[in-house]
Amino acid sequence: MNYKRIIISILDSLGASKSYTGYDYVVYGMQLMLEDKECVTCITKSLYLDIARHYNTTWNCVEKNIRTVVNSIWDSGSSELLETVFRKSKKKKRPTNKEFFKHLYDYITQIETHMEIPEMQVSMICPISNKYCESLSVFYTKILDTAGRAG
Repeated sequence: MNYKRIIISILDSLGASKSYTGYDYVVYGMQLMLEDKECVTCITKSLYLDIARHYNTTWNCVEKNIRTVVNSIWDSGSSELLETVFRKSKKKKRPTNKEFFKHLYDYITQIETHMEIPEMQVSMICPISNKYCESLSVFYTKILDTAGRAG
């Protein structure tokens, strides 16, 4: 599965701006997490260091720039997807970077386990209601179609 396209599509849908340096850090970090499940538990001790090494910067810059992206997403107002991915309610505060990565990781792996792909049609089950969700189905059909043409 082309995780990079899925991660980028989700971040764009959440309102993340590609102009932030942390955007690339989040994409790369999520790819590492999805390739190696152990990264999920070692975000601050390992993941930041791997991202910093890849982008030739420090772990402090990685942490700060990711926090900027998380803040911008949380304040963007894309409430429906925020509620779905992060179970955000009006009272819930912004997640830490670790919580952000964990929720995004859980969401992507949930998508993967609920996908059925007959003839490039995707039937998505809402992770909250556990019922068929047409908007998620259309969204991920488009992602898979784009990934299939690129792959």
